[in-house]
Amino acid sequence: METGLLHIHSALRYLILGMLIFVAIKSWVNWLGKKPFQSSDRKLGAMAMGLTHIQLLIGLVLYVIKKHYNGFAHMKELKAAGQADLSAVVRFWTIEHLSMMLLAIILITVGHSMSKRALTDQGKYMRLAIFFTLGLVIIFAAIPWPFFKSWGTWF
Repeated sequence: METGLLHIHSALRYLILGMLIFVAIKSWVNWLGKKPFQSSDRKLGAMAMGLTHIQLLIGLVLYVIKKHYNGFAHMKELKAAGQADLSAVVRFWTIEHLSMMLLAIILITVGHSMSKRALTDQGKYMRLAIFFTLGLVIIFAAIPWPFFKSWGTWF
């Protein structure tokens, strides 16, 4: 079960990144181009937000299954044993990945909600563009890419 969830979590990231990039770019272009807000734009934003929420649920299940919540005790053991490299990996999964992804999902959710409440089309696009872009940047920073982390993977 753990392996299947991990594969789904890893594969879903590419779909989410693609959708967030698409929505963010489209929102920036339409905001700066002063285009009218379409119902399809709202639906795309909602789908991107929904996928991030599904990803969060899968991630939280993996967090519990892999016992990352025990990371603080594990970090102390690793530091005492002189394994600082492994301690950094445990810290990443215990603290950094979870907190940054939560922040990104909160930003995306707030952006979508604020976009629905905006009174003007430009206000709707502006909120989607800014909040989705901020969330996207944080997500990119929180993914363990293989070119940043020696233990990161593409899939």
